[in-house]
Amino acid sequence: MNRWLLGLVVVAGLLTATNPARPDFNAWAQSYVAKKIEEEAVKRGQNPDDGSSQLGGAIAGLVIANMPIERQNYLAFSIYTIEFPGENGEKSCSIFGIAGQFLPLGAC
Repeated sequence: MNRWLLGLVVVAGLLTATNPARPDFNAWAQSYVAKKIEEEAVKRGQNPDDGSSQLGGAIAGLVIANMPIERQNYLAFSIYTIEFPGENGEKSCSIFGIAGQFLPLGAC
């Protein structure tokens, strides 16, 4: 029982120590947008290595860094919520951050 509890405490401590902060999220968002631009270029039959994905990622990084993004910090993990204005009202995108990694929840 004590080993199991000690293991649980160690795992909880590691997750808390690696809970990604806002600068980590901004860097992830920049690379995520660049990857999405590359995927879209491949779908259209264009060259994904022409530099437009890096430019798009850099621009998105600047925009996202200045957006009001809500972070719900649960110590071991965080959930980031972004509200995008759209034609049919606002679109919400939630991203789950744990152990230095990010996972979009739903379609973002």
